[in-house]
Amino acid sequence: MVNSLEFKEKQFDGPYEVAQIELENKGEFFKGLLYFPSETFHRPYPLVIYFHGFPQLFPLPEIVKAYKYILDMGYAFCIFNFRGYRYSEGQISIDGQLSDAMKIIEFVKKLAQDYIFDLNHINILAHDFGSFISILLGAKVKGINKLLLLNPILNLKRLVYSDNFIEVLEYINRFLPGNIRGVEDTDKFIHFTKKELSKKKFNIRRAIKDLKVKEIKTISGEKDKISPIKEIKNILKNSNINPQITVIPDMDHQCIDEDEEEQINKEIMNFFILNLNGY
Repeated sequence: MVNSLEFKEKQFDGPYEVAQIELENKGEFFKGLLYFPSETFHRPYPLVIYFHGFPQLFPLPEIVKAYKYILDMGYAFCIFNFRGYRYSEGQISIDGQLSDAMKIIEFVKKLAQDYIFDLNHINILAHDFGSFISILLGAKVKGINKLLLLNPILNLKRLVYSDNFIEVLEYINRFLPGNIRGVEDTDKFIHFTKKELSKKKFNIRRAIKDLKVKEIKTISGEKDKISPIKEIKNILKNSNINPQITVIPDMDHQCIDEDEEEQINKEIMNFFILNLNGY
C-alpha cells in the first residue's frame, strides 16, 4: 500500500485492526504499521504517532506491544521506520528523517479527510533521537496536539562531536550490520552529520522557540548520562510552550526495571488521557 490504506481484507492483532503502510519519499519507501483500537471505539480516532530513536533495535510489533495501553485508551497508533533503518529504504540523515516525519503528517491529514482520524487529536510520542526530529517538526508544521519526549536527545551536536560517537557507530557496524544504512564509513558519516547540524533549519535551540504544538512533556531519568536532565532543562527553558518536565528517580537513559516502566507508563497515560465528550 503506497500513500494510502485499503480495508478490503482486514487483518487483526488480537482485538486491534492493523494495516501496513508504505510511503514514498523522493523515490524511496519507508514502512510502518497502523494499529486501530478495538471496536469499542469509533471513528474518527485520536492518534499517537511514534518516532523511534537511534539505533532502532526492536521490531515494530514489539514496540506496539509495549504501548498497547494507548490503544486501549481509544487511540490509533502509527509506528514506522525512518528511511535508512531496518526495512525502510535509503540512508539515514537528519534531513531525511525530518522529511519522512512531514510525509507522515501529510498522510495522516489525508486520512482525516476520510473521517478516520480526528485532526484535533494528532499527537507524537518520540523516543531518544526521535525527540530531536519531533522538535524540528513541531516548529515547521501546524496541527500537532501533544508532543511527548521520552528519554529525549536534544543536544545532538554535543554527542556527534564527542569522542564516544565513533565508538557507537563502530559497535553498530560490527554487531548490527545492515540495521542502519549510511553509517558504514564512520568518518564520512560524522563529517556529513556535523555539516547538517551547522544548518539553521536543524538548530534545536531555534526550533524550540517556535513550536506550533499545543502541549509538550518530557520524561527523563535522573541519572541519564547520555542526555542529562540539566542539559534538557537548559534547552527547554527557551521554549515558547511551557513544558511539563518529569524526572524518574535513579533512572538512566534506558528503563531497566518494572518500577521505572510503571512510572513511565503512568505518566504517558495521564498526558494522553482523553476527557472530551465522545471519547
